[in-house]
This record gives sequence, C-alpha cells and structure tokens, in this order.
Amino acid sequence: MPIRGLVVELLDAGNQVLMTDISTQTGTYSFTVTRDQPVRVRVKAQLLREQNDNSARWNFKVTDNTDNNSLYAMVGSLLVANDANAVRDLHAASGWTGNAYTQPRVAAPFAILDSIYTGVQRLVAVDGSVQLPALEFRWSPNNITADGELELGEIATSFYRNDLNAIYLLGGEDDDTDEYDRHVVLHEWGHYLEAELSRSDSIGGDHSGDDKLDFRVAMSEGFANAFSAMMLDDPIYRDASGTQQAEGFKIAVNSTENRERGWYSEASVQSVLYNFYVSENNKTARDFADIFTVITRDNYSTSDAFVSIYLFAEQLREALPGVTAGFNSLLSGQNITITDRFGAGESNSGGATINLPVYKTLPLNNSAVNVCSSNANGSYNKLGVSQFLVLNILSAGNYRITATEFGTTSDDSDPDMYLYQRGIQLQEAISPTVGTETLTRSLSVGTYVLELVDDRAVRDDFNGDVLACFDVRALPN
Repeated sequence: MPIRGLVVELLDAGNQVLMTDISTQTGTYSFTVTRDQPVRVRVKAQLLREQNDNSARWNFKVTDNTDNNSLYAMVGSLLVANDANAVRDLHAASGWTGNAYTQPRVAAPFAILDSIYTGVQRLVAVDGSVQLPALEFRWSPNNITADGELELGEIATSFYRNDLNAIYLLGGEDDDTDEYDRHVVLHEWGHYLEAELSRSDSIGGDHSGDDKLDFRVAMSEGFANAFSAMMLDDPIYRDASGTQQAEGFKIAVNSTENRERGWYSEASVQSVLYNFYVSENNKTARDFADIFTVITRDNYSTSDAFVSIYLFAEQLREALPGVTAGFNSLLSGQNITITDRFGAGESNSGGATINLPVYKTLPLNNSAVNVCSSNANGSYNKLGVSQFLVLNILSAGNYRITATEFGTTSDDSDPDMYLYQRGIQLQEAISPTVGTETLTRSLSVGTYVLELVDDRAVRDDFNGDVLACFDVRALPN
C-alpha cells in the first residue's frame, strides 16, 4: 500500500532538512540534490496540505501519547546521492512475524493516515475548499483498554476529545488494536467532523446498537458508524481485538432488522443514514454531498433543538425537498415518526410512557409539568435518564425554575437541572439537596431547553432501580 499525501523530507548527514515534498497518490516523491552528497529520506506520519488560496487545507499527525506526543516518522539509510542510489524506496513494516508483533510496528501510524486520506478525498470531492482544523491521532502499542492515565496508554477505548484536539486509538497487542480497523478510525474522525464542521450534542458514554440511548448519543454514534461505512463504501463495520487480534465484532450498518428501532437507537440512525446514502430515489447513489449539505447548514448548527435524527430529517426536507419521500420511508421503517426537530407527535415511547413527548413544554406561569427520570435502560446516557423541557421566553428577565419530588416512588431523589440554548450549556443546578432543585437565571427572548435528571440514575455506581418523578415549574422571578 503506498504512503499517500504525507510529508517527505530529505536530510543531510547531520539530519538537517534540505528539502520537503508531499508524496503522491502512488507514494512517489522527488528531490533535486547535489551529486555524491550523503542524504537520507524521512517520512513523517503527517498528512498535510497547506495552500495560500481558498482551496482545501488539512494537517493530521500521528503521535505517541506515551512519549510526550512525539511525531512518528520512518527514516531511511544515509547514502550518497548518485545514479545507483537515486531511487529510495522505504518500507514501513508491520512488525508482525507470524504469531506476534516481535518487531517495531512502523506501519501502524501510516495505516491510520491512509484511512484518513481516503476520507479527506471523499470530503474534497464534495467541497473543494473545505478547511479541516489540525488534529492529532494519538496511538501507541501501549494504548490498552485499561482506564487510567492517558500518558501511560490507559485509554480504555478509542475516542475523540475536542477539548484535547485529539483522537486516541487503541494499539495493545492481544488486547485491542485499532490502527488497521478502518471503520473505527473513520468513526472517530466522523466525531471530529461533527465537532469542527457541524455540531454534536452527544454526552458520550458506553453504547451499542442494542441499547436504548439518549437521543443525542444515538444520533452521534449512528452518524459516526454510517459515516465510516460511507467513506469506505463498505457497510460492514469491523473491529478486531483479542489474542493475536483474532477476535472482535462486526456490524451491518445497513441492516433494517435492528433489535431496537426508534429515535433512541444508534442502529436505527445508522441504518437510515447509510441506506439513504446508497439509495437512488431522486438522488445519486453513494454521493455524500446530500448528507454533507445537511450537517453543514447554519440552521443545523444553530438549532434551538438538540442534534438528533429529528433535526437531521427536518433540515434535509428544507434543503433537499426532492429526496424527502425516500428519506421519510427509511424513518418509518425504523419506527421513527415523521415530524419536526422537536419530535412532536412521536408515538414510539421505547417501552415507557415517561419518554414522551420527547420534549415537554414548560409554561412560564408556575404550572407544574411532571417528568420522571429512570435507569430502567441503564445509567448516564440511556433512554429515560434525562428528560427535556422547552421554555419559550417571550419577555426578557429573570426566571426561576424549580424541580420538586412528586409521588412516593422517588425516595431520596436528587434532581439536577441543566439549561441550554442552541446546544450550549448556560447553567447547571446540581446541589445535593434531597428531593428539590432550583435554577435562577436572567434570560433573553428565545427558546431554551432544560434537561432534568435524577443524579442516582446518572451514576453507574448506584446500585438499585430508579424511577424518580418531579414537578417542574417556571415563572418570572
């Protein structure tokens, strides 16, 4: 496999850089050098395109998080420049010798960037002036599934963190290695694109296709799975792990027969998005342009509703009305109601009436709205833990929001509230007070979303079933 689009440097005997080039799609590069001068070639694990015009730009590096985030590179031998040594072919070996990695794993960083090169080319085909912010892929053979210090390689899983401007990738032999798992690499890169070019409101956490999830998580994970399959034109998502990397799992992203079907299912989201991508219903099959158009719309990134399959569907109908019928059919096939960005009128409760409406309306006259937080589907990011209420502020001023335990099943509840506008958290109220919580804030005219949880349902260390119900009230203060 050629090393494509990477930084190639010509070094002198003192390792000073004489010239720099970018390798072509076939892995070639060229330098003009003085005859009989001792030189060596270094290839950096850096996918780079820098232009002074308005054309596409990117800068992706693979670094070692267990070695001060140092940049990986491959260096050739020092040889004099003459006709006999004019061609320098470098080989990045995998380090695999039949039963184990007994040699340096030189190829791994370059394999990661090859997957990204494929994704970059797909994006450039859609938007020739796309500006991709710099990003590091932090990989190490020491990166294992233990949860601890990132600098020690205890990264737990592969993940993207926008606050660290990095994607961490597993590399532990006989544990979990992701450098050759192209879907995994592009899945995490999909999260980066959500954050940098679009918007994601995901709260993260453990997830699978069989889970009933917080709809923000379902959207982000379903998108990332579908995105990786689109970039590779391969709907079978693979992730190797275990002894000799001989175990792992695979997912048919295009499956329509999912165990959990609904607005809360990442399996449903990925099915809808990928099958829309490959469809020919008033559109070009396998053209990423339609999806890219939707997720980069201003109305998508600035929506007053959270990012979900509902918001995506609404924005697609506005931007591309000609493909609406086909997309709506895919939604219906996954038991997702055809509605607006707030999911109004959704009838699929996911098995519990507390989950509907998806967003409750909170009046501003001190009238109570009863909502319940539950860990019946799991803690933290599972369906039912968070409940969402919409506040439509027509007059600017100070407002007071209270949540008070209601009924007898809540017993020692700890309500917490988070206030958002356009996906940005403005304020939280998370006191340990049992049975009640208050949030007071000055609000301008506009639409806000209040998230309410019982802290016990959020915590994965809480042993016990939670069904905590609250009366939520709001009024000018």
